Amino acid sequence: MTATVWASATTMHVLIGEDLIKTHPVTLTSAGLGRLLAGGGRPGRPSPATALTAGPLPADAVVEVDRQVNNAGCVGLAGRLLSVGAPLAGKRVTLRIDAQTVQVIADGVLVRTKPSPLSPSQRGRLQGARLAQPTTAAIGDFPRVERVVSGNGSLVVARCKLQVSQVHRGKVVTVVLEDTQFRVLFKGEQLSVHPRTVVKEVNRLRASGHIDYEF
Repeated sequence: MTATVWASATTMHVLIGEDLIKTHPVTLTSAGLGRLLAGGGRPGRPSPATALTAGPLPADAVVEVDRQVNNAGCVGLAGRLLSVGAPLAGKRVTLRIDAQTVQVIADGVLVRTKPSPLSPSQRGRLQGARLAQPTTAAIGDFPRVERVVSGNGSLVVARCKLQVSQVHRGKVVTVVLEDTQFRVLFKGEQLSVHPRTVVKEVNRLRASGHIDYEF
C-alpha cells in the first residue's frame, strides 16, 4: 500500500488515503525538512486534527484505535490480549479508551464495554492511537426509563437482564427502549447496546430511590 508521511519539527503522521494509521514524536530541523521537500516532498495538509501530539497524555484524554479481532475473539492492546467476544472474530473494531473503560465499537455500533487495563501513558503509546472526538448518542423520540447499575454491572428492564459493566456500578443510567434494541446511556454517553428480542410492558420508569426524572 502507498502511505503518506506528514512531518513537522516535532511530529510525524502516517496516513493511508485519509486514514491516520500511526503517529510518532520526532525531532527534525529546518534543514531536515528542507531536504524532504528537495527529495520530492510537498507542503503538507493541515495536521490531522485527531492525531496524538508528543508529550504526556492528559489523564482524562480519550483515545481510539482500530484493531482486528482474532479467531479467539481477542484483540492486541499494549502487548496483551483483550477479549471482546467470539461473535466479533474476524471483524475490524474500534476501541474507544478512557481512564476507566474500553468501549468496543463494531460497524458503528457500541457492542461491549470493558474495564480498561491501561494507564494514561500506555494509552498515549498505543499503535495507531488518535484522540477521540466527543460523542453523544441521538435518542430520538423513543421511551426512556432510569435504572441503577447493580454491583455486578447489570440492570433489569422489561424483565430483561442487561449486562453493562462493573465499572459503571452504582450509576443511574437511562435506558432507551427502541423497537429492536435497548441503548444504555449515562449523561448522554452511550455505554452499551443490547438486542431487544422480547417486547414486554415496562411498569417502572424511575430508578429506585430517585425521584427526579423527565419523560
